[in-house]
Amino acid sequence: MLIHHIEGIELEKEKPNTSEDFFNRSEASYEINGVKQTFHLLYVRYFEEKLEEELTQHDFWKQHLQKYKIRELAALAALSKNDSYLKRKRVYINEYEDFKSLFMNPDEKTLTNLLKPFE
Repeated sequence: MLIHHIEGIELEKEKPNTSEDFFNRSEASYEINGVKQTFHLLYVRYFEEKLEEELTQHDFWKQHLQKYKIRELAALAALSKNDSYLKRKRVYINEYEDFKSLFMNPDEKTLTNLLKPFE
């Protein structure tokens, strides 16, 4: 897998009666076997705030969080953790434990290699 682009976005309200400002979207554009795709991970913004303190206790994430925000890494973490996401364009996570599991016990070698082009 070759990663072309990663991005994290804090959603903002487009209309007064929507709740978009409670969510973040993480995106990763990648290529596998010559096929380019973009994966979008939508989750409750509070999950990121809650997880950040815990991740700074892990040496691997601590070094990456100095350069990236969790929302920039979340889609990449999801793709590296769950192969079924490679067949999907969008995933919504509405449970904190599901979001947290994307970052626990990471494949450090794979993630480091995927992030090398951005350093």
